[in-house]
Amino acid sequence: MIDFNKIQIEEPNFKEFTETLIKLKDQLDNASSSDDAIKVIEDYFKFSDHLQSICTIINIRHTINIVDEKYSKYNDLLNEKLPLLNEYENKVTKAILHSKFRKELEEKFGTYYFKQLELADKIFSPEIIPDLQEENNLVAKYQAIMGQASAIYKGQELPLTKFNPYLTNLDRQVRKESSKAYWSFFSENEDKLAELYSKLVTVRDRVAKKLGFKNFIQLAYYRLGRIDYNQDDVKNYRDEVLKNIVPLANKLRQLQMKRIGIKDPQFYDYALAFKTGNPLPLQDPNKLIEAAQIMYKEMNPQISYYFDFMVKYHLMDLIAKPGKVPGGYMTFIPDIKSSFIFSNFNGSAGDVDVLTHEFGHSLQGFLSANIEVPSLRNPGMESCEIHSMSMEFLTYKFMNLFFNDQADKYRFSHLEDAIEFIPYGVSVDEFQHFVYENPQATHQERKAKWREIEKKYTPYKNYDENDFLLSGGLWMRQGHIYEVPFYYIDYTIAQVGAFEFFAESLENYPKTLDKYLDFCKLGGQYPYKTLMTKAGIKNPMVNGTLEEITPKLEKYLNSIDTSKF
Repeated sequence: MIDFNKIQIEEPNFKEFTETLIKLKDQLDNASSSDDAIKVIEDYFKFSDHLQSICTIINIRHTINIVDEKYSKYNDLLNEKLPLLNEYENKVTKAILHSKFRKELEEKFGTYYFKQLELADKIFSPEIIPDLQEENNLVAKYQAIMGQASAIYKGQELPLTKFNPYLTNLDRQVRKESSKAYWSFFSENEDKLAELYSKLVTVRDRVAKKLGFKNFIQLAYYRLGRIDYNQDDVKNYRDEVLKNIVPLANKLRQLQMKRIGIKDPQFYDYALAFKTGNPLPLQDPNKLIEAAQIMYKEMNPQISYYFDFMVKYHLMDLIAKPGKVPGGYMTFIPDIKSSFIFSNFNGSAGDVDVLTHEFGHSLQGFLSANIEVPSLRNPGMESCEIHSMSMEFLTYKFMNLFFNDQADKYRFSHLEDAIEFIPYGVSVDEFQHFVYENPQATHQERKAKWREIEKKYTPYKNYDENDFLLSGGLWMRQGHIYEVPFYYIDYTIAQVGAFEFFAESLENYPKTLDKYLDFCKLGGQYPYKTLMTKAGIKNPMVNGTLEEITPKLEKYLNSIDTSKF
């Protein structure tokens, strides 16, 4: 295994990539037997893994330092050339789909793989290549803006990723002033961000119509691999959230304000969970890593092996710094069969969430790395996020390693946040459905719609002291809306699956952990509904699932005495 810090990437050779795809396509067309065709497809998988590895490493390096000239150049090259390469990949896809040996190929690689190929064929045409390039470039511009996002607070320029200690401060005046500074970045850059988003909506709508779709929504669902559920299923899920989760979330907000002694809550009060302050973990990043190593060793030998592996080979970049893109992610590098975790530690409980959430993704990546078909290694996002969010809950029993005597405080606030997140997540989804159903809507109309949706799912929010938020600007902070449309609700769907693992773990932890590991090993070999059935997880999009799980969550919260906090 090569230390990640020592991996070198040269400028991608797209001429060579194109020639390889042309050769593979010709070999498929001329295959004289099913065995020959199978061999070509296996070679195509190896090529895909190598290309994915190159692109992934470039993306990691670029997001770690957005101003690095070498990787900024390589990232621009990917944005320009990958849509062109898609044309040749699409030709290979068509050759596989229309092979005279399709029956044998389907027996070898599975029916679901062929359904994925049919989907890929639906969402691409050479005609849309310039539009895809434009979309990539617009997303890159957004990332460049957010990678350098900062605001002045107390005479000091701070990256937005460094604001959390002030936004959650015990002193209400500090929360108020830091929130004002934080949101000033968005209000000052509103026109620029609004223009970027309008251009993204326009190009996505244009791509959809060129491909024969009514609007971008169905294309977005297909891009996300949603084969066995549709907009009606998602709408029913949002309705179930409104019925079952929103009342509990509103109740929890009221109790929170009572706990911290606020009678006239404003938006900057919601981030403070307790009068004594939010739970704070160990502040030394190295100590956090050491605590995580102890935790995973106690949890399970296999899990421990993979976490230690990531530490040893520097497969994590966790510290916030100037020029680093905000947020966190896990990604997988097929050539070295290794996961990588990216984050921005800021001294909050979120740092521990990264070590559980993103490692949940990473563990699944390791456990399904040997599945032969690349596209079957990982399920859709609504399933992938179950791996990560369930790990957050399965580590509850070890939280004293990170929080000492604040472990219960963390458990309570973490679960409370998870419940309160769901109404926000479905708000993002409903907003995007409005946007792409009405691509000609103005920025002001979009903001007004956002505020209307907010009042529906999070009626407690009070923005009287911030005109930008009061007018409906909060959505502009959510990078997924710009970068990966319609992805965000997957977090909430997965959150319900994670709640199920949590509730089961309270009854029988060893059995639940085994069930979780078995689920990870399945990868993405089945579409969503089938995968949930195979894993023994209830579907949150059907009536009754949320109604059943919600009381269990409230019971756990009630078991913790918050008066001691």
